[in-house]
Amino acid sequence: MVVTSVAARMSAPAIILAAAAIVAPSLAVLAPLGVAPLLTIVAVALLIAAPRRLWEASRPLWPFAVLWAALAAFGALSALWSILPTHSLIEGARVLAIGAEGTIALAAARTLTPPEAARVGLAAAVGTALGAGLLLFEWTTGAALTRWLHDWGQAVSVNESRYDRGATTAALIVWPAALALRRRRILQLAIALIVGGSVYEMVSTASLLALIAGLVAFAVALLWPRAVAAALAIGILLGAALLPAIVPSYMETVRLEHAQPWIKQSGIHRLLIWRFAAERIAERPLLGWGMDASRELPGGKRDLGTTLPGIEIGPGHDAMPLHPHDALLQWRVELGVPGTLLGLALVVWALYRVGWRFGGGREAQAAALGWAATVTVIALLSFGIWQEWWLSIILLTASLLAASAADVA
Repeated sequence: MVVTSVAARMSAPAIILAAAAIVAPSLAVLAPLGVAPLLTIVAVALLIAAPRRLWEASRPLWPFAVLWAALAAFGALSALWSILPTHSLIEGARVLAIGAEGTIALAAARTLTPPEAARVGLAAAVGTALGAGLLLFEWTTGAALTRWLHDWGQAVSVNESRYDRGATTAALIVWPAALALRRRRILQLAIALIVGGSVYEMVSTASLLALIAGLVAFAVALLWPRAVAAALAIGILLGAALLPAIVPSYMETVRLEHAQPWIKQSGIHRLLIWRFAAERIAERPLLGWGMDASRELPGGKRDLGTTLPGIEIGPGHDAMPLHPHDALLQWRVELGVPGTLLGLALVVWALYRVGWRFGGGREAQAAALGWAATVTVIALLSFGIWQEWWLSIILLTASLLAASAADVA
């Protein structure tokens, strides 16, 4: 009866976003690719439930939608010169659809009343605790639930990197969760500790570094939010301009591996991937090789672990395993200068909105900048920028953060 009465006091958009907030973190642990269909379901349900309210609430988001659509359209256009023309065309259409779904979810967050926003935020806190707890459970039990779901015996090895997406999701959704608990400081600290502990125990160094960067950005933004937003924007702009030129050469990376043996093999491999991407950028500097064409760049299947003189990372380290593991390099190598400028415009607009046009309180603004710093670090170190689940979790957690912030406004 209590659950029914609470649901009755919530609008359909609030119920839909709250349900997604509870489901997403655990889904990212057990079946992370399911995050993308989840965003689709959320967007369709929202459109059916409240199309007029969404349209009115989406107007401030039109610059975001236009920039996203332009980036996706240019990606589709790159099929004209892509080495994977059909794939680039389909990828552009898919990215466009994800952007539309994300815009719908963001608009829905803007329709919530403060009480509804508070409940969506609390749902994010519940979902975050469940997801982080599940990560710790899988780590301590040797992936017991994953083995049960897939009917895998103990003879089947479960790679710990399987939980990288779950750790990343926890590092992102903790921001709307913690913001929603700002009036319950003990619970806020507890959820931060459980997320921090779960991310620390996973093998994803990128998620841990991102969470630390987010905490630093949050602390500074409590005093100087515009300085943090400006620093993020300037850092991203400089990275886009300079990164292809400053990535160490193959031989410099080999020397670094020998001089600093504490660096993980994945870190050394990442530097080698970035060098390969920089060389391909130099070959097609203006328009790139086509959207999501990194997977088939010439020479990308070379195993540097066995063919690069002096390297000691071992076999199985391709020069380009599907994508560059860096959003800025991926924009440059695939979409050249125009695509990179569109991507940068999208990011800078979002940071401007948070830094200079934010409508919530100071703690909410700082949380948004902490979330932005977390996303930035992961985008620069980890997943392919066009991965459907990755774009979906960015947009979904941004929507939940907007909902939590609406309770502050």
